[in-house]
Amino acid sequence: MRAAAWLLLCGMLICTLGACANAKNKKVIATSGEYEIPYEQLRFVTMTYKMDLDDKYGDGNDENGTIWDDPTTAEKYRAELEELVWNTIKENYALLHACAQEGVGREVFEGKEIEKAVDANMTELLAEYTSKREYKAALKERYATDRLFRFYFALDEMKYMLHTAMQNRGAFFTDEAEFETWLTDGNSAYVQHFLLTHENDTEKEENRAILEDARQKLISGEWTLTDCINKANDDLTNVSPYYLVRNVHKDALVDTAVSLKNAGDVSEIVEDDGVLYVFVRVEETETQDEMGNMYSTLSLQLTKLLSDYQWAIVGDVVEAAKASLNIEINDYGKSIDLVAMQ
Repeated sequence: MRAAAWLLLCGMLICTLGACANAKNKKVIATSGEYEIPYEQLRFVTMTYKMDLDDKYGDGNDENGTIWDDPTTAEKYRAELEELVWNTIKENYALLHACAQEGVGREVFEGKEIEKAVDANMTELLAEYTSKREYKAALKERYATDRLFRFYFALDEMKYMLHTAMQNRGAFFTDEAEFETWLTDGNSAYVQHFLLTHENDTEKEENRAILEDARQKLISGEWTLTDCINKANDDLTNVSPYYLVRNVHKDALVDTAVSLKNAGDVSEIVEDDGVLYVFVRVEETETQDEMGNMYSTLSLQLTKLLSDYQWAIVGDVVEAAKASLNIEINDYGKSIDLVAMQ
């Protein structure tokens, strides 16, 4: 629970230690519709990203300080830090606004049902610490507070309420048989891929030539798919067959994959967000259990695929809310230098 709670807190990027700190933590730095955003949220998100960016761009030597200690490097990464921070805060409140659009408003977020669930999560979390002192030390180390934990636990509960509300209005498939029919009707493909990433046009054209050479060798039989994955691929973490599913994955990728009709068919090169892909259609196999029952690859993965599909639809609703959401930063919030924050 302890590790999961910290992951939730950082992943949602979707006890007080003194009266002065408490007052500052509660101070409003911005608003999002009817919600006030306190300083403690800004500080937690900012300090988390400052550590992440230092890990990414720093030299890893603590004795040399961080990228934020040097005015030159601090200024270099200021814009990236500010974008990450405010984008994360916006995502948090986009979830609440998406909930409101589905009839799950602030009264629910601040209501007894959510409070009860949050209390249970907090009790479970606190039980994993040997003392309040240890818990407070952990909060201080992570730049967190009790209220912050309660906020993110409540936000997580709202995510599930949003899912339920959307399910009740029929926003997505819930029946596995209907979902399977939809999948096999041109909305999914069982594939493997090899890919190369690029950061500029020159690199993109070089990678395109490499991938095209690999494609032709695969089609001619000179190379196997394993050869392509080993020799023309930047993604060695994902080398097993998987289902590309519409609404879960990008349309351009799904369209390319479903155009491959037979096992072994090789796609043209397709680009998406700085990545060039080649897809290969893979044969779906059957597995026999100890009772002699046969199960297709799709049937074995169907429950997870349905869940992934549903949550992708929920995510699309949150993204739509985010696109129209405004965060109004007040004068106090504008006066805070994120780079200087400690």
